[in-house]
Amino acid sequence: MLNISQTRKSGQTFVSSLIVFTLLWVALYVGSHWLADKGSGLLHIDLTDSYHLTPQGEFLINDVLAIHWAMGETNAEIILKRLDERTGKIRVLLENLKTNSARLQNSLEGQFESPLGLEGSPVAIINEARSRAHCDDNCYLWDEALISIQSLIKDVSNINSYSDTNDIANQLLITLSDLKQQIDAQKRDVKALKPSSARSFFWSSPTGSSIEVIFFAVFGVLANLLVHSAEYLRKGNFKPSERWVAYAKIVYGPILAWILVTAIAVGWFDLGEYEVGVLSLPLLAFILGFYSRKTVALFDRLGKKVLGEAEKSIEKGPAEITARRKAALDKFMHSLRPRSPAEIKRTAFDLKDDIVKTIVMEKELNK
Repeated sequence: MLNISQTRKSGQTFVSSLIVFTLLWVALYVGSHWLADKGSGLLHIDLTDSYHLTPQGEFLINDVLAIHWAMGETNAEIILKRLDERTGKIRVLLENLKTNSARLQNSLEGQFESPLGLEGSPVAIINEARSRAHCDDNCYLWDEALISIQSLIKDVSNINSYSDTNDIANQLLITLSDLKQQIDAQKRDVKALKPSSARSFFWSSPTGSSIEVIFFAVFGVLANLLVHSAEYLRKGNFKPSERWVAYAKIVYGPILAWILVTAIAVGWFDLGEYEVGVLSLPLLAFILGFYSRKTVALFDRLGKKVLGEAEKSIEKGPAEITARRKAALDKFMHSLRPRSPAEIKRTAFDLKDDIVKTIVMEKELNK
């Protein structure tokens, strides 16, 4: 048997080893961030595929969950609400533009003689801008139309026979100026759809988030081991045989933490009032790593629940599952009333997978 002196020495060696390993792990984490290539896809999540801003300024969202996940639902909703409200205003302005453009065209065509040689040209420019499908960040969509309308107003303002044309052109000028301001505001808000720079000290891309979870789960396990080992050593009841339990925790702790973080991310269970997003994953991983024994118990409960549901599903058979899916799908389709092409598109993506699964299962039942 080991005497007290040998036990204390063994404990000191173990704690010293943990401290050295923790420092090395910190150095590895910091070094990885420092050496990470910005183009590697590890650093930050890219949300540009989650939305589309049309050249006319309409904001169309493809994946609101990705934006909520990256920014946090509260922060994201503030910006998304402004973008959506402004999109509604832009659509009204575009309708006004269409109506007044037609009126301007009729006004110009109604003149028997047009010494100005301006028939249709401002309208053509406006129509081209209204129908443009692409415009880069440096493209000012309504500038040419604004200049053309301003030139028209300047030329016809003192001609009595063009008074109606002048009034319509002034209305168009106000609408175009408002549209330009709305688009500029949309672009500013779209640029804000990204994880906050003030909190981006974590890797936030999908791949990078997984690495963060592993790193911080190990940090949690190491912190737990250091706290308890040092306390046992101080009280003189450190047991050298417990070292193997510690070694096992360093291995299974991060694995279980990563699995449970994934389960939370996909919605298998939640944390109540605590918001879970890409920036909170390291904190969550650290907690799961620190309380690795409780993590094992939590994972055990989750496993039993999943296996229990699977067992019930096997007993009920595919007919009951198909009926439940179909009933839920019918309810969803009847309750949802898309109001715009963008909402119809979102609805189609939501329904696509459930429709395919239901049809496949029905066909399998009829074999």
